[in-house]
Amino acid sequence: MINQIISKLQIRLKTDLPGKIAHDLMSSPGRLVREKIKPINPRISAVLILLFPKENLIKVPLILRPQYDGVHSGQIAFPGGRREDIDKDVIDTALRETFEEIGVLIPRSQVIGELSQLYIPPSNSLVTPVVAYSKNSLEYEIDTTEVDKVFDVPLHNFKRPENRKMVPLNVRGFKFIAPSFQVSGQTVWGATAMMISELIMILNDFHD
Repeated sequence: MINQIISKLQIRLKTDLPGKIAHDLMSSPGRLVREKIKPINPRISAVLILLFPKENLIKVPLILRPQYDGVHSGQIAFPGGRREDIDKDVIDTALRETFEEIGVLIPRSQVIGELSQLYIPPSNSLVTPVVAYSKNSLEYEIDTTEVDKVFDVPLHNFKRPENRKMVPLNVRGFKFIAPSFQVSGQTVWGATAMMISELIMILNDFHD
C-alpha cells in the first residue's frame, strides 16, 4: 500500500497543488485578514510529513510541543523548525529538525516532494512542508526541550468527516472557534491542520 502512495505522490507533487483551496478548509478565523499583510523578512522554516507503515496502516507522526512562553506553546505540530546556515535547502532543514527533535534519521532519497508553502503570521515563518517516507516503523528519541510527546496517527483518520470539527480554543487569552481534526485524543488545528488538508485533498485524487 505505501509503495503505491509513494509512487503516485512523487508524480502528483511535481504538478500544480491545491494550496490555498485546501488551506482555507481548515483556516482559523482572522487568517484571511492576516493574509493581506505581506511578510517582512520571514523566518524560512520547514516541517516533515513522514509516512510510514505500522499495524497494516499508513501513519504519520505528530508532536506535542511543550508549554512555554511562545506562540506555538502546547500545540500539535509536525517535527520541524527554522532553516540554519548548515542547511543547503528546506529539505535539509526538515530532515535535520526531525532528527534533532524525535531522533528519526531519514535520508534525502526517501523524500517524496513538497507541499505548498504556508506563511504563519504569529511567528513570521514561511514554512515548507516536506513529504517523505520510511518503509519501517519508527522508534523515537525525543528531545524533551522541543517535544513533549509523539503521536502516530493513521492517515485515514484525517479523511473521516466525523473527525473534522469546529472547536472552541483559547490561545494566550484570545478565544475563538476554529476548524480542527480530532485524532488520537488531540486537537489538530491551525497551520498543521491546513497542511494536512492539502495532503488529504491530494490523496483523495487517487486513493480510496
